Amino acid sequence: MNLIINLIILVCVGFLLGSEREKSHKVIGVRSTILVLLGAFIFTFISTKVGGDPARIIAQVVCGSGFIGAGIIFKNDASSIFNLTTAIFVWVLSGLGCMIALGLYPESILISIIVFIILKIKKNEKC
Repeated sequence: MNLIINLIILVCVGFLLGSEREKSHKVIGVRSTILVLLGAFIFTFISTKVGGDPARIIAQVVCGSGFIGAGIIFKNDASSIFNLTTAIFVWVLSGLGCMIALGLYPESILISIIVFIILKIKKNEKC
């Protein structure tokens, strides 16, 4: 039963955050958002079920999502960097996936709301 609750929360969070990114025409949309959450969830969930150390697995999830995020960042010239927020978004999603797998539901939902609000804030136009 816990698995079903976890997955429902995961898909809802992924849909909410991914929809906001899609609406803003960003690189990562609903599918990618849910898949990043799900990947982090799977590794953390497995580590809790086989008697392993979830902290060790989560450390590897952090490294892996950082690696993926680093590949998303592009530098156009000396003053233009693209997709930095998207790279950080992947990193945060991985953390949320781990939290959901650990059953930290209220915390996951609260952080998802905070992330959603942050994504809604538009950056200022350059002068």
